[in-house]
Amino acid sequence: MSRNLRLILMSVGLVAFAVVIYFVVLSPIRADIKNTNSAIADQQQKLQDANAKLGQADTVKAEGKRNEARLLELAKMIPPTPELPSLLLQIQDLANQSGIDFISIAPGAVQSTAGSQYETMPLDLTFSGTFFDLSDFVYRAEQMVAGPGRLLAIKTIGLTVSNGTTGGVTASSSPKLDVHVSLLAYILPAAGSAGSTTGAAPAGTTTSTTASPAKK
Repeated sequence: MSRNLRLILMSVGLVAFAVVIYFVVLSPIRADIKNTNSAIADQQQKLQDANAKLGQADTVKAEGKRNEARLLELAKMIPPTPELPSLLLQIQDLANQSGIDFISIAPGAVQSTAGSQYETMPLDLTFSGTFFDLSDFVYRAEQMVAGPGRLLAIKTIGLTVSNGTTGGVTASSSPKLDVHVSLLAYILPAAGSAGSTTGAAPAGTTTSTTASPAKK
């Protein structure tokens, strides 16, 4: 056998061996690598989806906390019951801050209005103070809801010069006034309980209290 023929046979044998190695060893390994890469890509996509859902869950949780806080504020502004003792304390605080002298607070019966989802409880307030004291009190009453506190609406205001005013009125002074204020406190009753008078004082009942004028 000539040398060239041996070289040719050796070359053919090497090629055949390489082909066998490729199909028997390398090809399955490449297929496994491809499948592994595909599985890794799938898991990465699942991880991204899970992270996205986790981010959405965190957003929903944070929004839920904000909504819960907002609901608590709304419950303070418009509670489901009259909560008269708490309301009287809030009004008393307004009086102290405004420097007026309370004589009486007369809560009325809870009232419902047709077509309205709210109920109202009227309160008649009688006190004495200067015009500026009154103006300060009315402003604080209307802004109390921003506290947050109860949502109040002023209906009417009646003024008369106090019989105790002496010495006349000068440019630097303001007369003492006897004031009657009628206001409404709003209530958000539970479904089906509109018109309930639970917790409200009967009309005409008077709760007397005295406030010490606060320093302004």
